[in-house]
Amino acid sequence: MEYFLIDNGSLRAGSVLQMREIAQNLSARTGHSVRPFGLMHSHKVAPSELGGLPGQSMQEFLASERADEVDEIRALPFFLGPSLAITDWLPENLGLWKEKTDSRKFRILPPLYQSGDDRLAQAMSELCQQAMKNAGFHNPYVAMVDHGTPLPEVNQVREEVGGKVEEFLGGSVGGFSTCAMERRPGPEYDFNDPLLEDLLAEWFANGVREVVLSQFFLLPGRHAGPGGDLAQICQPLIDQGMKIIRAENLGKHPLIIDILRDRIADDLSDRGVLLSDQ
Repeated sequence: MEYFLIDNGSLRAGSVLQMREIAQNLSARTGHSVRPFGLMHSHKVAPSELGGLPGQSMQEFLASERADEVDEIRALPFFLGPSLAITDWLPENLGLWKEKTDSRKFRILPPLYQSGDDRLAQAMSELCQQAMKNAGFHNPYVAMVDHGTPLPEVNQVREEVGGKVEEFLGGSVGGFSTCAMERRPGPEYDFNDPLLEDLLAEWFANGVREVVLSQFFLLPGRHAGPGGDLAQICQPLIDQGMKIIRAENLGKHPLIIDILRDRIADDLSDRGVLLSDQ
């Protein structure tokens, strides 16, 4: 069986390379072929930045003749929650691919977070603790940040994981809050608050000087990567004397491979709830 491991896609080589590494590890762990794809963009990264091997995106793949060479696509989402990318874009475009011949079928497996499974929170807390140890921080404040979303159900994933992370960290931190990198205007999107920049400014005004940024991001793209949006948001506070360190992105933790392996095992035994099966 072959699986398509699909993330949102990135124009940064680091994200594409990390996706490849995860796919290779997952293939080795499961004995099944796992191919890494971005939803969009990843095919635009210069091959010279990727060891000479071009990146792949579902957008480019489904429009190519290579898509005519497969009759079944089993999509393994590399998404934390039920993003529109995998609940709308992916089934719509796979549906168009399927319509071209009666022999085609596709299946979209669930995202990484499932209620009752605390492994994402465990991974986040362990990455935080490692960052604290590396920096020599004692009782720092922790800001668990995601991108921000227009969907309450996606935000709920952050809040449920964040609640467990706070429990796992316990007395090792002086304070904890979830937050978003950005949000849409309007009171209907207030569930994203606080924004990271506002939270850091409030903590600084209250005398907090050591902060761990717990990144609820799977890959080092333009947001969580070196010199990315999160780094730019933090820099003004760093310039004022706040010490801010960033924990590794979540995709670096081995528990992520365990979750993906379980998704494949559930799929092969027809357990679990699928996002789509056509």
